[in-house]
Order: sequence, then structure tokens, then C-alpha cells
Amino acid sequence: MGRNPSGQLKYLHIQETLYQGILRGDYRNGQRLPTETELAKQHSCSRPTVSRALTQLQREGFIERRAGSGTYVRYVDRPEKTLSFALLIPGLGETEIFEPICGHMAHKAEEDGFRLIWSGSMSEGAEERKRQIEHLARRYAKEKVDGIFFAPLERTSEKDTVNKRIMGLFAEAHIPVVLMDRDIVSFPLRSNYDLVGVDNVRIGYIVTEHLINHGCTSLKFVSRPYAAPTVKLRIIGYVQAIREANLKIGVNGSNTVSIGEVEDQDFVRSLVHKKKLIGIVCENDTTAARLMHHLSEMGYDIPGQVRVVGIDDLKYSEYLRVPLTTYRQPLKEIAATAVGLMLSRVADFGAPARTVYLDGELIVRRSCGCPREG
Repeated sequence: MGRNPSGQLKYLHIQETLYQGILRGDYRNGQRLPTETELAKQHSCSRPTVSRALTQLQREGFIERRAGSGTYVRYVDRPEKTLSFALLIPGLGETEIFEPICGHMAHKAEEDGFRLIWSGSMSEGAEERKRQIEHLARRYAKEKVDGIFFAPLERTSEKDTVNKRIMGLFAEAHIPVVLMDRDIVSFPLRSNYDLVGVDNVRIGYIVTEHLINHGCTSLKFVSRPYAAPTVKLRIIGYVQAIREANLKIGVNGSNTVSIGEVEDQDFVRSLVHKKKLIGIVCENDTTAARLMHHLSEMGYDIPGQVRVVGIDDLKYSEYLRVPLTTYRQPLKEIAATAVGLMLSRVADFGAPARTVYLDGELIVRRSCGCPREG
């Protein structure tokens, strides 16, 4: 799928550009929009990409598409007040659990009659990503949208400072916020904002216990630097499972937490014992997939020598060279719950903050050494 220069999904960029043009009066009610071919040329993309943007605008009631005639503005047919909620998701398109979550939220928007503004940052550079996210936050605060679904920034040493600065903008503008997946502070602290996600302590425990029950008495938890608070909670569950199994922590490098880049061969070698079976709990499926690739390239046998589990059940996890055992997050339920929290927050801005943790399920495949796949 095409992407614009800032990394936003191309059809969402086209959709937002046309919507803003309608609001500004660039396109009057009843006026015919440029053809799909003209819009595709204007935005340097394919006609199906333009068609997808127009379809969403039609669903939201901003335009009417007439067969054989063209596409026309019908903005005045909308109710006077439609709630507008914005998605502020750093790494949207890269952090793969959020694309299906946002997709489910878009369906809820259509069903419940509110407008959902998609945005995010696809920049791989930390500085550029911070700049883009803060720019969007300032824009939403200025526009006074009716609510923000925010997944706090991660993977940078300045994440805490940036997240708190962004939340300050929304607080000053009196805009309700529902946090997605993670808090802006680390456990045991808890911010004063609604939060929907999964019980990460329980998940860390479940995947670790699964490895222990299938023959792993020497384990590692692997995380990349500057992880989100959710990863720290998974580590707590990992440690709890090890202790309850009466395994020793930190003896001969076993049953410890390793933080590093899985593309670093020296780091990967430090995880593996030459003659001893090792079980590796990865912070998420992305890290697990990268680690397994490099383990295989370096000649390690999965699952004969190294057994790996991930978390998220990304769409490619079952299609890896060795299918990945993982914990599946309930993405549709997360989306519906987040919308419900937001609508409740809009109705009662001063209510106490709520935390909703939803259950997923362990998906067993070959990477953990089990004979069966699920």
C-alpha cells in the first residue's frame, strides 16, 4: 500500500485532505469532486487507493458517489454535531497490533455515528517520530477534538518526557484521553487516565510457565532497549513463574532478563548455552521473529536447542520458518472497549480513571518444542 512522505497510510491522507477541504469550503455542498483518475495523479497513487478513501468518506456521509456521474459533496446532510475522536498511535503501520485494532474502531465509528481521525508516525528515526507525534498532538489540541485514543510513545530514552508533555496539551485543552495498551508511567505508578489493554503480568506468567512445563529450566526474557511499561509488567510475570517453579534466578546466567538488539550477533550468542536447552520469552512477536531469524542464520536449532515464545500473535507468526508459539491479544474486544470507555468519559469527564484488562489466549505452535500446532 502506498504511503505519503510523512509515512501516514496514503488512503487515510487522501481521506483527511478531502475532509478538510470540505470543511474549509474548498468543495461546496453538491459540488462534484475531481475524478478518481485526477485524484490518483494529484496524490501520486493508484485508483484503488483513491477509491478506498472515497468509500470511507461516503460511509461517514460526507460525499455521495453516483454511478456514471461522479462523486459529489453532501456534507450538509450530516447532523450538526458529530463527535470526532482522533487516534494518536506512534508507529501506526509498524506496530502491527494497532492496525487491526484501529480497523475495528473504524467499524464502531460507522455503527455508533462518530468520526474517527487516523494518524500516526511511520518514521524509523526517534527524533523525527517524536516531532511528528508532538505536531499531531498540538494540532488535535488546537482543533479541540472530542477525544484522543493514545498509545504512548516508546523505544526512545525521552519517551516519558514526551508522553507527559503530550498529555499536558490534552489536559489544558480539556480533551478526554483513553490510553491504548500501555500507561504513560511505569508500574507500580498509575496515571489518572482510562486504560484498555491486557493483563501483561498474567501474560508473562502464562508464556513462561508454558516453557517450564515443556522442559525448559534455563530461561531468558529478551527485550529491546527503552521498552514500554507493558514489557516491564511481562517481566514481573516471567519472574513470578520462575520463582513458583523453584528455579534459581541468575545462576550461571540462567533465568535472567537480557536487554539488547537481536540483530547483534554477540548479544544473540550471549543468550544461548552451547550444551543446554534454553527457553526464551520475547517481549513481543516482532522481537521473537527477528531473534529466530538470526538464531537460524547462526546455526542454532529451533526448537531442539532453543525454544522461543512471543506475545501478540501477529498475522505472520504462524508462517515463520518455525511457527511461533505466542499469546494472542483480543484485538476486536480491545477496540470495542476503548470506544465504550471514550463515550463514557465524554459523558462524565470527571469520573475516576478506569482500567480494563481483557483476556486473550495462548496459541501453541512448534517454536516452543510442542509436537502439535494450533
